[in-house]
Amino acid sequence: MHTTNTSTQTIELRKGNRYRLNALVQFLWASQHGTTYSGKGVTRDINASGVYVLAKVFPPVGSRVQMEISLPKLTDAGHGMHLNGEGVVVRVDSHGGAREDGFAAEVQFYPETTEVFLSQLHCSGRVA
Repeated sequence: MHTTNTSTQTIELRKGNRYRLNALVQFLWASQHGTTYSGKGVTRDINASGVYVLAKVFPPVGSRVQMEISLPKLTDAGHGMHLNGEGVVVRVDSHGGAREDGFAAEVQFYPETTEVFLSQLHCSGRVA
């Protein structure tokens, strides 16, 4: 949770509701020298403007990142949707290979229907 604690209050810094979702993610980023790196992971939670990705390899804070998230199907007959987006890594959590290692990124997703789709997943019981 992104919060700032003062002696008497907690301020929430997230920009929207987070949905707990385990979906496969592929992501790319470039070093300052232009070398391109890639990684794979699983989302822990997501909203229309950001995502937390559990991964073994991740970009450093401040890196521009591109990602593709493979969302689960809403119906057995349908095809799963892919969210594509790009943004900036805002936090990295590294505990020496622990299961919860990963990164948070502020991401602009395309298509613009991301919030509607996440709400449908939530209503269908596919995300918590």
